Amino acid sequence: MSMKLKKILAVTLALTLLVSAASFGMYSRAETLTECNGDCGYAPGIVIPGIFQSDTFMLDENGEMVTDSNGKPLTQLMVDLGTMDIVKIVFKAIVPLLLTLVLQRDMKLSDTVGALVADVLSGNAKDNDGNHINNIGVVKYKKSLAACSEKEKNDIYNTIPLKGYSDIAGEDHLYFFAYNSFDSIEALADELYEFIQQVKQETGHSKINIAPISQGGTIANMLFEKYPQVADDLNRVVYIVPALDGSMLVGEIVSGNFIKDDDMLYARLFPMLVGEDNWMSYFINIALRALPKNVTFAIIDKTVESLLQTVILNCTALWALVPQRYYPALAEKYLSGSDRQKIKAETERYYQAQVNSRANILKMQADGVKFFNIVDYDFLLYPLFSGWDTVNGDGVIHLDSSSIGAVSGAVGEKLPEGYVEKGTYCDCGGSHISPDGIVDASAGVLCETSFYFKGQDHEGTGRNDVIMRLAIELLSDENFTSVHSYPDAYPQFNVGRESKGLRNSLPWIKDIDQSALSDEDKAELNAAIEQCEAMLAKTVVVPGEFEAANARLNAILIKIGARNAPSEPSAAMDILTFLMKFFSDSAYKVVGPRGFSDIFRFW
Repeated sequence: MSMKLKKILAVTLALTLLVSAASFGMYSRAETLTECNGDCGYAPGIVIPGIFQSDTFMLDENGEMVTDSNGKPLTQLMVDLGTMDIVKIVFKAIVPLLLTLVLQRDMKLSDTVGALVADVLSGNAKDNDGNHINNIGVVKYKKSLAACSEKEKNDIYNTIPLKGYSDIAGEDHLYFFAYNSFDSIEALADELYEFIQQVKQETGHSKINIAPISQGGTIANMLFEKYPQVADDLNRVVYIVPALDGSMLVGEIVSGNFIKDDDMLYARLFPMLVGEDNWMSYFINIALRALPKNVTFAIIDKTVESLLQTVILNCTALWALVPQRYYPALAEKYLSGSDRQKIKAETERYYQAQVNSRANILKMQADGVKFFNIVDYDFLLYPLFSGWDTVNGDGVIHLDSSSIGAVSGAVGEKLPEGYVEKGTYCDCGGSHISPDGIVDASAGVLCETSFYFKGQDHEGTGRNDVIMRLAIELLSDENFTSVHSYPDAYPQFNVGRESKGLRNSLPWIKDIDQSALSDEDKAELNAAIEQCEAMLAKTVVVPGEFEAANARLNAILIKIGARNAPSEPSAAMDILTFLMKFFSDSAYKVVGPRGFSDIFRFW
């Protein structure tokens, strides 16, 4: 080849590369969907919701939505119990139930109950390689809220009330990562990484924020472990009650410790779940004694086994909710055979991500990613396993998991007398022990950027206006760098409240026609509204202030006929509740934590 020809080819190649680069640049610019084209002070945000916060539906073999007996799409747990279904269940269970009651031994009743539970949950069944047996779809939003329909926007805002963020940064800067909570944890991390790249391209921003909520924290764990380079893509990570080390509830259930506390099962469980002022709570306590204790526990064991085999054991996203200290023994028990090797390989990779979670966060912090955490505490875990009341948490997630290592006493219990602050991750010199003496936040990885809400339960976090406002500020205000930034507005330790109902009601209450009201009632209504608005304007919660303002407003609304008074329990219902509680308590004293027939057993 002549030198002249080589030069011509070199110039041609160079021109081709330049044209390609220019074309790519023009393509990227054309694909930018934000008004700012990536040039503004707000990084776009991706919300990663919690368990069951994304809409899923079952599809038939033709890809069409499957509907229930009422014509509505089957969603999430895929439970469809029409009248005929209930009749079939009763028909299947009635014979073994009657035989068990008569003979006072398990006449296939536990097996029948286990099979029925498996049938009800079968929509989410997966094979031993982790593949869905049924065709399940997810309502996904592969676009910003600006590109969503009004219905889609409302669905997202009702799920995660962060409209305040889009009001500041624009709806073209807010995205929602919908997913199936029963999917592969690794596949979800892959999908999230791709989504992050999509958001960067669409918005023109080089850095984005993510807000992992609850189960979303497990996806973030896997993301950081598998894609450490994502540190280059992230500006801020704002955790909201994350399950970074799973949930003890899941760990105990998978371990087979579900409701195995005698005192709890026969005395306290149902009054706590159903209500201490509900006669049904005590009726269930009494009815349980119609079966021998060993049959009751056999039914519980079969129910849990069906839950494990049908839903949990082949689902790595649910395995990710098992705390790391439980995993080795449970993996040995359930994943050591040859039939679940793909499941085991993926759960092993997630377990490593869980073990490395703290180190990964610290490494990303060193690389410039800013981390924040919002934590609920001092709320009892659900009473479904022994020791539930000795662990601090938010009803669903234990504090050590959501706080990434904070030390605490049990709910309502202060740290031991003479306790010395750990200072494990904080050398600022200030105290990070909660004013109530219950939590030492200095032992948590993000001690300088973690915010705690006392008495707030996990399920009500989204209804807490202060938490949502705090999350919005953390996502949008680059000057908000630690718990020391705005201590008067957002102190490190705050109190929980759930004001969603009041906030939604205030607009129509303020529009009430007052022309027919007396001057006294007008004055009281307006004063009650003002008190509520003043209370809601505060971000530092004063215990009892919300309840007092809400009660005052309700009282005047009931007086003027704008709201119905709550129905008072009838005298007959009060008597029934009293009698049922009396018989339940008496049965526990006389018979103890067992069935009635067990008192005649001597073997």
